[in-house]
Amino acid sequence: MEDLLNTLIEPLVSDIKKITIKRQEAEGGIKFIVNVPKEDIAKVIGKEGKMVKAIKNLLKIRAVKENKFVALEIEEA
Repeated sequence: MEDLLNTLIEPLVSDIKKITIKRQEAEGGIKFIVNVPKEDIAKVIGKEGKMVKAIKNLLKIRAVKENKFVALEIEEA
């Protein structure tokens, strides 16, 4: 699932090496915390949060197929 998240975020940022993704496993679910540089945070969130909502929806679809719960949190690095 982390590979899907990388694939979705990579075209939105100027340098993928500056992005860090932390994975926290919990009871029946996974929480991803993505640290994005200040100059790219607007691109990842999108207008009115549409981009991040789309990313969350795609992650949820993948999680349902794996019988898991997924959460995504975007933080400014």
